[in-house]
Amino acid sequence: MTEEKVKEEIDPQSVCCGNIGDQKETVDDMHTGHLHGSVPEDSEGKRLLATLVLNFFIPVAQVIGGMLANSMALISDAVHNFSDFTAVLISYIAFRIGRKGATISNTFGYRRAEILAALINVFLLTGASGIILYHAFHRFLNPQTVNGLTVIILAGVGVIGNGLSALLLHRDAAHSLNVRGAFLHMLGDLFTSVAVLINGILLLFYPWYWLDPLLSIFIAVFILKNGWGLFKESTLVLMNGTPVHLRLEQVRNFLCDFPGVLGVHYLHAWQISSMSTAFSCHVVVPDQPVSDTEALAGRIRNELLHRFQIDHPVLQFETENCGKGTLLCEMACNGIAGHLSEPIHSDDSGIDVRKMRLQSYIFHPLRIFLGAVFLFACYDKILHPQAFAQAVYNYQILPDVTVNLSALILPWMELLLGVCLITGFWLPGAILMSVGLLTIFIGTLMFNQIRGLDIYCGCFSTETTGSPAGLWTVIRDLFFFLVAIYLMVFEFYLKPLTGVIIDPNKKESDAV
Repeated sequence: MTEEKVKEEIDPQSVCCGNIGDQKETVDDMHTGHLHGSVPEDSEGKRLLATLVLNFFIPVAQVIGGMLANSMALISDAVHNFSDFTAVLISYIAFRIGRKGATISNTFGYRRAEILAALINVFLLTGASGIILYHAFHRFLNPQTVNGLTVIILAGVGVIGNGLSALLLHRDAAHSLNVRGAFLHMLGDLFTSVAVLINGILLLFYPWYWLDPLLSIFIAVFILKNGWGLFKESTLVLMNGTPVHLRLEQVRNFLCDFPGVLGVHYLHAWQISSMSTAFSCHVVVPDQPVSDTEALAGRIRNELLHRFQIDHPVLQFETENCGKGTLLCEMACNGIAGHLSEPIHSDDSGIDVRKMRLQSYIFHPLRIFLGAVFLFACYDKILHPQAFAQAVYNYQILPDVTVNLSALILPWMELLLGVCLITGFWLPGAILMSVGLLTIFIGTLMFNQIRGLDIYCGCFSTETTGSPAGLWTVIRDLFFFLVAIYLMVFEFYLKPLTGVIIDPNKKESDAV
């Protein structure tokens, strides 16, 4: 076989610890059995660097302009823009580190440094959002005049700068996940700057000074939403979780149907970095010389790369199943075969799939019910913040300086939770926050019952008529708490079991 033919057959193979795009290899590399991606183009780094510089001056100008214009919305947009400067900085650092090869001490390289930096970025974003929310609520209580013209000028600078940044990154975003993340940040910034620009135009004609802090709150929520997504993605990579774009069941089904493959088991998939996916599995093939599996391995790697974006596959060929031959390795399940996260049959696993799916029909009405409870609870508090602040003060738990802030934040938090629970948006976080809030509510009520304070709950109404908070109030909140606990158990434990599938390697005759 000529070297040209060897190159043609093996060229599609995956890149070892390399980028998915821009793959170039030599014949010498192919004879070693490992392929390596080409060094990323310098033009990509130059565009990232240009975007980095551009996104440093934009927020600086907006902060100065926001202070001059007395606009919290403009300052909030500047904070958001600075967070994107950090995101681009992370992308640039990842680009530079990605050009380094693996070492003896770091066999996968250093590209997970970008994940650690992303986590730091999340904490900074959360703190910045808290500051924005604090000042925005303060502005609601004490409205101040905002210079609409200055807001328009600085927001226009943001629109131009973010638009140019998105344009610079658009080309590389097509093939680089790292750059694509920065591109999406820039696109989000562009839309935010447009919203602030509209706010400035409205302020020229209408004295709607409440619109400025309201827009700040929406920007802060937008930042927190992106931060939550970044936090989940970062922790997933650090925990060696299965990449979100990958379905192991689909990969296994595909490989089981692959010509020359008798079965596949013990699948592992994880992300080396945000741009590289590693994968390993045991492949059962007919008894044959090891050299005969090289062509099959090349075809499998080619399909894994192009179908599932797996660029670092490790295949172990066998002539028969080892262990139980299940989807997941027993060692990864603490030695327990038939782990609940594996594909199972309802009749041989001890788990009734029909009952598990019935739980999903109970789950959705309960989450909508709890969401409606939070919406009903926040309505009167939002309309009468001073009366609710008095109700919070009567509990005599919080320091006086935090009473008003708590009375402002809590109703809007209940509104956000209610919307999320009803719509299903950001559901895991909403359920956890619901459990946390209800725990605080119940603890506060029981604490005051022990102290013997005769106060009104303020849970659903700020009125001081009717019966004070008593044992019935505690029992009612305990019921809501149990509903939230059920939602949490279903979302984090039972929900994966409702999507079980049939093991493709198990014959129908094997079922009992």
